[in-house]
Amino acid sequence: MTFIKYYLLALLVFNLAACTTLQTVSVEDAMKKSPPRGVDYGSLVQVKTFDKQTAKFRVTVINADGLGGSKDFFRYEDMVSLKVEAPKNNNNDTWMIIGGILGAAALVFLITSADSVSVCSPSPCQNP
Repeated sequence: MTFIKYYLLALLVFNLAACTTLQTVSVEDAMKKSPPRGVDYGSLVQVKTFDKQTAKFRVTVINADGLGGSKDFFRYEDMVSLKVEAPKNNNNDTWMIIGGILGAAALVFLITSADSVSVCSPSPCQNP
């Protein structure tokens, strides 16, 4: 029974981690075209700069020079990397995959925990 608890916990952690993925945006393309592809007002972005500063914020300012949040503004020319939150997927594929994995795990659990079953023909069985 503890196996199932750990299995469900691992699935939950994996699902939560998968929901917060960030995709990389080319800084060079961002310099050429404002706003960068995939970045919009309210998008969650992660910026790494040449002075080894990392910031994660919601975009409130977008212009030809850079991106900004409620506290800081980062110029494209100072960025080493730019990542933006991946768009949400509204289909049910994730739940179908999780359901299939849970179903397979339940089947394996039932098979491994079953007592030995013997079928004897003709009856009565000599070994009960």
